Amino acid sequence: MMKKTFFVTTPIYYTNGIPHIWHSYSSLIADILFKYKKISGFDVKFCTWVDENSQKAVQKAEEENMPVWEYLDMMAEKHKKVWDWLGISYTDFIRTTEPRHHELVRKVLQKSFDNWDIYEWVYEWLYCVWCEAFKKDEDLIEKDWKKVCPDHLKEPDKIKEKNYFFKLSKYQDKILEFYEKNPDFVTPKERFNEVIAFVKRWLEDFSISRETNKFWIKLPFDESQVTYVWYDALFNYVTVCQNWDERFWPADLHVVWKDIIRFHAIYWPAMLMSVGYELPKQILTTGFFTIDWQKISKSLGNVIDPVEFCEKYSKDLLVLYLLSNFNIWQDWDFDQANAVLTYNAKLANNLWNLLNRATVLTMKLELQNGFENEKMDENILKNFEEYDKNFKIFFEKYELKAVLDSTFKFLDDLNLFVTETEPWKLMKQEENLEKAKNILYTICESLRQVWLNLYPFFPEKMSKLFETLWLQNYSLYLENGKLAELKAKKENFIIKEKPEILFEKFEI
Repeated sequence: MMKKTFFVTTPIYYTNGIPHIWHSYSSLIADILFKYKKISGFDVKFCTWVDENSQKAVQKAEEENMPVWEYLDMMAEKHKKVWDWLGISYTDFIRTTEPRHHELVRKVLQKSFDNWDIYEWVYEWLYCVWCEAFKKDEDLIEKDWKKVCPDHLKEPDKIKEKNYFFKLSKYQDKILEFYEKNPDFVTPKERFNEVIAFVKRWLEDFSISRETNKFWIKLPFDESQVTYVWYDALFNYVTVCQNWDERFWPADLHVVWKDIIRFHAIYWPAMLMSVGYELPKQILTTGFFTIDWQKISKSLGNVIDPVEFCEKYSKDLLVLYLLSNFNIWQDWDFDQANAVLTYNAKLANNLWNLLNRATVLTMKLELQNGFENEKMDENILKNFEEYDKNFKIFFEKYELKAVLDSTFKFLDDLNLFVTETEPWKLMKQEENLEKAKNILYTICESLRQVWLNLYPFFPEKMSKLFETLWLQNYSLYLENGKLAELKAKKENFIIKEKPEILFEKFEI
């Protein structure tokens, strides 16, 4: 029987800089969802990429005194090193300069042109190289007596060119009809409502070519011009699904930043409709980080390197803070002190303290065959079943903060259960020894279930935690999609030694 498929994508990262902590946020979200679907038995695909067909890349190569191709090779390798160091489990890393992608882009451009969706026009406009987008005067802000882009604080270029335009306006009604039939196409709902309102006002045709640049993909119907931004970038999502991977399209989920949601929720559906491709199932929109309440931007120089941050603290600290302090779609300010406090409270104190209690007390019982024929405490079991049901619901809705909140709430309740039942006292009384054994088994089994749930977030540490309770080959089974089988398994928990400390506290 063929497995269900799940295809998740990150934003298409620009190649002109090394990924910073905001980029790692969207990649970690995609990675965690990918891992969850994988251990749940899905056939999975997870793609990340670099957009190399950009004017910024050419400019950066010139600044570095490097040939463009040499610069692009270097930056692609740097991007991969960041993701590999962070343990991002992508199945595909694609560059927009790859021949397979150029072939597809030229094919879809010709198809849109043949469908009368592309036309020629001479225009004059403002263009922000850093946004890779055209700007209207009302989009700009005033700074030092100049009109600048509000995101990059740079003056846009004035461009007058003969270009080819895509007839976005032609698809206004079809896009609105699609939205009506797919009410969860964009999440959160508030962001989707903004998109719908924008489409209802008026859709403006947009440029899909340039005549002054020669580096990008040549138009198949006019090789004096090259394609610009949206055809050569967005169709990356389809390129990786060509040939034997076609069953993964349409994508289940695009993870994107809120500043590119219009391009993904409006331009992208129209372009796909133009060439007869199915539309993606859902788009998850992240909010913005700020540092000291200033938007993170390479051009402003206020970025945090995610690798350096993890080397100073730990990847677990970064993941926990990014995913547990705010909902994915919210804007928030990155606070390193708060990140440390969150980690110390939830992982170093809550989870680790509970495991330490369980192992130390269980070893004192000297159980040769572990906990034979024990069952979980009825109240804790009922509590766990409610938590586990909500956990699955939250994950399917991509509400990762709620996933973590519910998990640590259950661990809080479990710590309270241990404190109130005092198994260390019961162990000293022969008549209460069975009660003590039941309490400790309940803790061990609850921890096992929680670790299975937390595996997509902290796979390396959860693998080591399984070993502390002598649970063999758990990671291997999970990587082969056996989550359901492991959750249903009965374990005796033969504990022979106190575990090494896996979650050290950090000083602020």
